[in-house]
Amino acid sequence: MSETAPDRRRQSLYYLIGAALQGTGAILVQPFSIRILDATEWGRVSVAIVLLQIGQVILSAGLPLTISKAYFDPHGGEGKARAIHGFNVSLGMALALVVAAVYLAAAPDRAGAVPLALAVVATGLLNGVVSSQAILRSRGSALSFVLLSGGASLGAHGAGLAGILLFGPTAGTYLAAFAAAMLVTAAVGLRLASPRLPWSDPGSVKGALRLGLPILPHSIAIMVLLQGDLFLVQLFQGSEAAGRYAAAAVFALGPFAILSGLNNAWTTQIFRSAAASRLHEEVLRVSREAALTAVGVGLLATLSATIGMLVLKGPDHEVAQLAKVLPGVAVGYAMYLVATTSLLAVGRTLALVWATPAVALVAVLLAWLPAHSEHFWQLGSVRAAVFVLLGALYTALAVRAGAGRPPLRLFAGALGASAAVIAVNLALPTSLAAGSATLAVGLGAVAAVAFLWLRRRRPA
Repeated sequence: MSETAPDRRRQSLYYLIGAALQGTGAILVQPFSIRILDATEWGRVSVAIVLLQIGQVILSAGLPLTISKAYFDPHGGEGKARAIHGFNVSLGMALALVVAAVYLAAAPDRAGAVPLALAVVATGLLNGVVSSQAILRSRGSALSFVLLSGGASLGAHGAGLAGILLFGPTAGTYLAAFAAAMLVTAAVGLRLASPRLPWSDPGSVKGALRLGLPILPHSIAIMVLLQGDLFLVQLFQGSEAAGRYAAAAVFALGPFAILSGLNNAWTTQIFRSAAASRLHEEVLRVSREAALTAVGVGLLATLSATIGMLVLKGPDHEVAQLAKVLPGVAVGYAMYLVATTSLLAVGRTLALVWATPAVALVAVLLAWLPAHSEHFWQLGSVRAAVFVLLGALYTALAVRAGAGRPPLRLFAGALGASAAVIAVNLALPTSLAAGSATLAVGLGAVAAVAFLWLRRRRPA
């Protein structure tokens, strides 16, 4: 059954709400937890939070995408998708428990190891949530999808805050409460999107593995791209510097979450259009929407960075400068999302084996020296540039594979606008007055664009 334009807009709105819930969970809790925990405990929690939030992005690729692709198979697609769902949940949880146990046994610092081990377990549970969401997304159950998004983010972070208030201000307490809330959310997800036993359809599971296994090295490399800079800061400058750096991470993770949320609608539309031989037209339409959304989200985030950091952390010039730069990842990430989904729609995932690891290697080499510097914005600029490289590379691969031709001029214009605004904002002070002015400009621009869009759509 084809989707109408109002259906697409409604689904996109629901997924945007889900992305907002994912992005605001940490934001709402951070001003309290950063003041309740000491610098070392906050550093441990912040690293774990970044790991979990980025896990949401990483886990949205791989087998969850093959679930969505299988769902639209005209020959028993739903049953095939549910069998892959069952395999994905079982595999993800087993791997998380093994990794957490091995890490906990091998780590010399037990106090620092417990929070990260709990974060690994919570990431395994998050895999179950994301896998359930793949079924719900394909089925068109956007409201249930949003419910799980809220539980996995706002509910889990709220549980973590309650834990440190009730049982003591330690990173282990925060992550234990977080993991407990994630367990409840995963159970609800399995109830809403019940899996089948993997051996009920072994052929589909094997096909999903053939399509999804090339994404494994890609997913590992994506983890390096998304959080490697934070771990380099921790390696070279210690946990306190990493905590300061992570305090601004929301200004990259926010655009990631919003674009990943909308990508749930874009993925469904691209897979459905591929099955109906309308891939090229749909990729062009989705690319326009992705480019405009990315530049809008990125510009609003950078213009609100100064005020945001004053609220989230308090005065810290270097961290505020970093927050201004991090939203520069948005346009490159949008290009990457559309291109990788298009490649998967035509079954061309082999390039993921080498392309993302190659970009990750370049990222580490470029970030090595800036990671020693207290001027965090330099490292943030490397991250933004690397995502532009990633998006451009995958766009070229998608065009070469015949998976659609996105509007390259529009993406180039979006990148230019984003870079120009970030450069101007970096030259401004990180004071309350300057932050208020840039925030007003950002909100005014959003209001003007919304007004013009609504006026254009109003019947004559």
